[in-house]
Amino acid sequence: MNLPNPLRSDEWPQTVRLIAWVALASGALVATMAGLGVVATLISAQGPLLYALAGGWLLAALADAPTDRLVARGWTRTRAALLVWIAGAVPVIVIAIELAIAFARSLGGIIAGPEPTPADVGAMVGRLTALLASVGLTVDLVPLATTVILAIRELAASVQSNIAAVAAGAIGALGPLILAIGIGVILSANPAHLDSVDRLSTRGRVRSAQRSRKILEEIIGRFIGRHVVLGLVYGVVVYVGATIAGADGLLAAVLGGIVMAIPSIGQGAAVLPPLALSILAAGPYVLPGSAVIIVGWLLCATQLAPRLMNGVLRLSGTTVFVAGSIGGLVGGVLGAIFALPVIAAVAAIRRDEPPARAKTVKRAAKSKRR
Repeated sequence: MNLPNPLRSDEWPQTVRLIAWVALASGALVATMAGLGVVATLISAQGPLLYALAGGWLLAALADAPTDRLVARGWTRTRAALLVWIAGAVPVIVIAIELAIAFARSLGGIIAGPEPTPADVGAMVGRLTALLASVGLTVDLVPLATTVILAIRELAASVQSNIAAVAAGAIGALGPLILAIGIGVILSANPAHLDSVDRLSTRGRVRSAQRSRKILEEIIGRFIGRHVVLGLVYGVVVYVGATIAGADGLLAAVLGGIVMAIPSIGQGAAVLPPLALSILAAGPYVLPGSAVIIVGWLLCATQLAPRLMNGVLRLSGTTVFVAGSIGGLVGGVLGAIFALPVIAAVAAIRRDEPPARAKTVKRAAKSKRR
């Protein structure tokens, strides 16, 4: 019996070759999945460090544009970076403190006070019930409001009973945050440190790596920075509307502005926090105040956002939808947020690359001159 040469697959029958290829592909798939599992385990173990590195790089990318403007006006790089970081940190600290105070004032009575009776809850939602009745909606809000208040009190009691674990978690999260800020400040003051990362690629592709990184940093910085501007503008509008409605204007503005500033997924939900606070406040002018919030939200989401984002991504509507959806399915919230600038950066890099034929002709001409 003459067996085919095992080293020459073309001598084997078609069925045997098919089985061999299936077995080979199955083995490769199993090995690949095992390798990915090991990589995922390593990444999970070093998650805080990786988050700190990525966060520091993103913060430095956001600070690059104003820092470069100050350097162009004659400032030293270190002084310009410190000024930009201090100017960005002060409002964040003030907003965080004011937000904590606003939450304490708004929810302190519900959490720390005695359990409200049905009469107390009815008094809280009485104006809102009357407002709904004026437009033909008769709804008993007392059971719903009672359920919400009891849920808030239960959550507060749970947090209070586990305050040690909450404090430990906060301290654990503070370390990567401080590391990210430190890395961001260092990279802003000394951007040449990133060149060492570019040199990890081959010698002939260092310039290409630097150019690609610059494009990615510019797109991500402009993408996130313009969303921050969008959140600030919307926060001002919400402050006016919530104040008219009799709610805590600062709390509503901070919540609405933060949600609006979340790329890709925040614009649709940004109307809910300030509108809920205005309705729950049930002031005498809740209707005009809520109208200001809704109109401001519509204008920011449909008019201001496209104008701010114009020229940043340079992607079609279909690409934006598909990239955001796939990013959300694969990476959750962070995937949905950063999928668009990454895809836009890849597209920009491909647009800026010279054609392969032009590269070949250029190299041939250079070798001839030699």
